[in-house]
Amino acid sequence: MAYLHVLFQTLLAFGTILVLTIILGKQQISELTYFEYINGITFGSIAAALATDIDSETGLHFFGLVLFGGLTFLMSFLTLKSRWAKKLLEGDPVIVIRDGKILENNLRKSRFNVDQILQLLREKDVFDVSQVQFAILENDGSLSVMRKPEHQQLTPKSLSQPPKNHPQVPMELVVDGQIIYENLRKMGKTGRWLMEELKKRQVTSLRDVFYVSLESDGTLYVDRRRDF
Repeated sequence: MAYLHVLFQTLLAFGTILVLTIILGKQQISELTYFEYINGITFGSIAAALATDIDSETGLHFFGLVLFGGLTFLMSFLTLKSRWAKKLLEGDPVIVIRDGKILENNLRKSRFNVDQILQLLREKDVFDVSQVQFAILENDGSLSVMRKPEHQQLTPKSLSQPPKNHPQVPMELVVDGQIIYENLRKMGKTGRWLMEELKKRQVTSLRDVFYVSLESDGTLYVDRRRDF
């Protein structure tokens, strides 16, 4: 009888996780944030208890699993709709190297040390910090690296273009129709300047814009909400 009980609970746990996974969507393991990683472990622990614990009521474990899945979906929805919630739960990417200089304060805030950053650089085939224009610590703990122009890999396109003396890291200005005023302030720009630049590109409302960024070459990249 106990085996049949475990069989029923295991099938219930398996089916519930399958349905919740489809609802919550897919993401690569390497792109999970710390919150999502810990959340996944907890999710699995509840499912394991549902599958094998025959001393407690099956309904309680099932309710807990569905409730946890519902809370996870709610958090995912909030991070999609609210930049404030996304920043609170996932944090922001942090620049840890700028123009060949390690930014120690940013390292401390991110709870990383120099050895860890150097290891991540080596994984990008960068063994000399002085060759790095920008290194950005992403929310999932990976490191994105922009080499200085003289140390970048040559391509036919780069050979035909004049060298860039002071390339900048691309800066998000609009995400899902919301202006990122913090980044505008860092650039010394205002919302009025941004709207004037958008008008030059026949964009009259932020509702028509999904994503805008200032690229490393100083140009403005605009992605409309509806692409034709």
